[in-house]
Amino acid sequence: MPLANLTEDEKNVIYECLKCVATGKVILHDWEFSTIFGIEADEFLSVVNDWPNIDDSNETVSLAINNSMNNLLGYPHDFHDRWNEIMTVTKERVAIVLQKWRGERVEGYISGLQ
Repeated sequence: MPLANLTEDEKNVIYECLKCVATGKVILHDWEFSTIFGIEADEFLSVVNDWPNIDDSNETVSLAINNSMNNLLGYPHDFHDRWNEIMTVTKERVAIVLQKWRGERVEGYISGLQ
C-alpha cells in the first residue's frame, strides 16, 4: 500500500521510525548499515530529509521505510527493553503500520527484510 493510502497518524509512525534510525543512536551508521538496510547511510538520510516529499515507489525510499521499521522491531540493537526511551509509539503499532504499508503480513524479522 503506498504512503498516499495511509492515514496521517500512520505516516507519522513511519516518520518516527525514520527519524529514530537517522539519529544513529539505535542502529549505528557504520560499515554494517548498508548490509542491513540495502542502502548507504547518506541515501537513508536523504529520504528522511526529503520527508514528506518522498515517493515510496522509489526503491531507495521503499528500503528506507521498510528496513527502518523492520530493523527497529527485530534487529538486535539493545533497545528492545528500553523502547520507550527512543519511541513514542509502541512496537505493536509499528508492526501494524509496517504490515499495512507493505500490504502483507510480516512473519518475522528475516522475512520482513527487503
